[in-house]
Amino acid sequence: MNLAINLDTETAAPTTFEPAAAPLPQRARQAIDLLKAIVTEQPTSLLIAYSGGKDSTVVTSLALAALAELAQEGKLSGDIEHMAVTSNTGIENPVIERHVGSHLRAMRTFCAEHGISLKAQWALPSLAESWQVSVLGGRRQMAWPSEGQSQYCSVDWKIKPIDALKRQHAESFPKGVRQVTLLGSRFEESARRTANMNDQGAGSGVVDHQGRLLAYPIADWTTSDVWDYILFAQPFGQGGPFPSYATSLADVLEVYNSANGECSIVGDSGKRTPCGARTGCWACPYAGKSDESLTNMAKDNPEMAPLLALRQYIVSLRHDVGARNFIGTDIKDGGDINISAAGYSGRVLLDLLRACLTLDAEEMERSDNPAFQIITPQELVAIEWNWAIRGIQVRPWEATRAWVEVHHQGKRFPIPSASTAAPAQAGGQSLHPLEGETLGSVTTPLMANAGVTVATGSRLEVDPEGAMEMLSIEGDMLAADTEKAPESVANSLLMRGVVSIPASRRGELDRRLTAVARLREEGVMQWAFHGGRPELASNEFQLEMVG
Repeated sequence: MNLAINLDTETAAPTTFEPAAAPLPQRARQAIDLLKAIVTEQPTSLLIAYSGGKDSTVVTSLALAALAELAQEGKLSGDIEHMAVTSNTGIENPVIERHVGSHLRAMRTFCAEHGISLKAQWALPSLAESWQVSVLGGRRQMAWPSEGQSQYCSVDWKIKPIDALKRQHAESFPKGVRQVTLLGSRFEESARRTANMNDQGAGSGVVDHQGRLLAYPIADWTTSDVWDYILFAQPFGQGGPFPSYATSLADVLEVYNSANGECSIVGDSGKRTPCGARTGCWACPYAGKSDESLTNMAKDNPEMAPLLALRQYIVSLRHDVGARNFIGTDIKDGGDINISAAGYSGRVLLDLLRACLTLDAEEMERSDNPAFQIITPQELVAIEWNWAIRGIQVRPWEATRAWVEVHHQGKRFPIPSASTAAPAQAGGQSLHPLEGETLGSVTTPLMANAGVTVATGSRLEVDPEGAMEMLSIEGDMLAADTEKAPESVANSLLMRGVVSIPASRRGELDRRLTAVARLREEGVMQWAFHGGRPELASNEFQLEMVG
């Protein structure tokens, strides 16, 4: 069964494929038998890299069918837990997040019914590395294509969280159990994918690539094979050419069609590359100035429209030098600071946070079952912390104030107008506002009150319940505080026990907050809020707006 399907009846025509080595049902059977052999030839835990896409859905169906058959045959060890894992960046496309969530639930139900020990879960980035805290917190900007920047988001929000879960899972295995990761990669997908698979030694069995055991059950399948499987799959044990863990897999095609705006199997009457939908993060700039997939999805999913509008604003900031914060807070002993484009200015960050909170509030008003929440209380407090230690706001408790204004007072803040700034040079230089001064003898402000004990963790952590309690009970009072230094918020969060930091970072944060306090005295931190590239106009301390 190797079907070529074109839903455009006026232009439908037979499509010729090279003869396959065997009919697809037979190759599906071979893949299931291969997976059964992998599990039984030595104690093995399967780790299914599930994304919700067509390829990973087929691999998941094959793997769970193999495990179910082994359970029926009495050959499946109950002591070895398997795992299906998918990344959740925290800014997932809501349609895809719902889709993946429903399939994870279907996997859990299937495994419970068939006596399979399997954990199906999301892999989440750490709080500090999340988009909300790292970007809205002012530590870094979005990763832009075609500018030689590393796509850190894929590493921090997808690869690292999945690798961490894999390590934790492997540590729970009995001695002698190996972990084999199942991938849905196929040679036909692209030349780059083929090169990567060849580099990894992809073949018909388990391969060892840089210490990881990998298997590619559908490496030689075509795109048509994958869609045939999805369209004709039947629940496991109920006949049909292909087994499925779900009642139907047809919703996979529906998601692709929604993103493409047309039949995803052949594209636009055969003229476009099929299956070209992009279903990643709603804020991702890699789709370019406009995101066609999000635009198509928004036609049938109204909750997508405001996210699309916010993305368009973020993309418009790409070349806006005035929207960036150039003030470094790492002061050298000679008094120099770096002047280079880092994250967004405090003004832009405040606008973005207010817009995000407004979209959250409006989505909660739109539906009793909101499709998204961009900013949680935990993330809000982490943003507040980052703004304090970087000195990028001119008033204390600015993030908390935004939360109170939106969620307590009912204020709504529109998405700002798109920037029209032209590309401009944003190179770095050095500025000498504290020339000749060292910070070693200055009393550091972080936890300056002797005898105060604060919690310390292995990394930045925010207590979710403590964050919600602080915003609910103290939010109005904190929002009314406009007189204290913005950096004093860091002390306050630590003393409340809402935030904990690694003990090893205490000295670094002391120095940073001391630098922020001194730079604020010198009038430098206004540039962190207002944005734009300062330049040294003379040997005296002066700043001039450029760009």
